[in-house]
Parts: sequence; C-alpha cells; structure tokens
Amino acid sequence: MPAKKEYTVEFKEQAVRFVLEELEPDESRKHACDRLAPRLSVKSVTLYNWVKQSAPAKPRASAPPGSVEELRAQVQTLKKENRELVRANAILSDAAAFFGAALDRQRR
Repeated sequence: MPAKKEYTVEFKEQAVRFVLEELEPDESRKHACDRLAPRLSVKSVTLYNWVKQSAPAKPRASAPPGSVEELRAQVQTLKKENRELVRANAILSDAAAFFGAALDRQRR
C-alpha cells in the first residue's frame, strides 16, 4: 500500500480555486474534479473532498414566496442588518463627538 501523501494548505487552496475557475457552466463539481485531478497529480476523490469542504453549505430549498418560512428569514435578515446599522451609527456618533471635542479644544 502506497504511503499517504500530505498536501500543504496552500496547495489545497490553489487546487480548489483552480477547480472553481475551470468549472464549466453546466458541469458538476464532481465531473470537474474527475477531469482536472490528473493535471494536479491528485486523486479525483481527494480533490472533490477539498472542494466540498471549501464550498459553503448549500442553502435549503427556498420557500414559496409569501410563506411563513420566507417571512421569518426576511425578518431575521432585517434584524441582523438593523443591529449592524445601529452599531455603525453608534460608532459614527462617538467619532463625531470625539472629533468635535478635539476641534473645540483647538479653537480655544
């Protein structure tokens, strides 16, 4: 049995990028890995596992428009965006107060 090869993290990232860049429009990731693995001197299963691990989880099937699940997802998204905006607004308010006070001190 051949020795197990160890690949660097950089090599894995480059291989995944290569597969995703060379992926044809109607081609599956599995087929692309089968096609491109020999060019990288890697087994296609290994390459496919790297691609699977790097890809974000597929979103669940979208709910029909206007359904409760879709509305909940929208509310959750809007709440998250609202929290981010409130935080950004607080930062900007603090910065304006800080720089306003600094300018006020300079005038005196």
